[in-house]
Amino acid sequence: MSLFLDSYAIVEMARDNSRYDFVEAEEVATSTLDLLEAYHVLTEAGGEALAMRILKELSTIATDLPKDLIPEIARFRLAKKGATGRRFSYADAAGYVYALDRGHEFLTGAHEFEGLARVRFVR
Repeated sequence: MSLFLDSYAIVEMARDNSRYDFVEAEEVATSTLDLLEAYHVLTEAGGEALAMRILKELSTIATDLPKDLIPEIARFRLAKKGATGRRFSYADAAGYVYALDRGHEFLTGAHEFEGLARVRFVR
């Protein structure tokens, strides 16, 4: 099963978190929305050069989210709150629903996803 990289995973990989080293040997996917969110986080932390490098490296695997998933993404976000009690961001909700739809395992370290199906949680 391939991995879907959410923005949390992308940021941790960019910051060389060794717990994410295993990803190099995996088949991976992500979305343009997750790349946007990761770019924002890295740039906000003062790493615009790093953000640009990650954007270039991962843009070949990033996909646009299918419009037919919009209703399901919206329903998921409206119906679910994460393990922390907060609503999922649009990027997180979209990425998770997309990953499930495409048969990917969702890779994240965001506590909101703890306990959800087909999530690989790495901090």
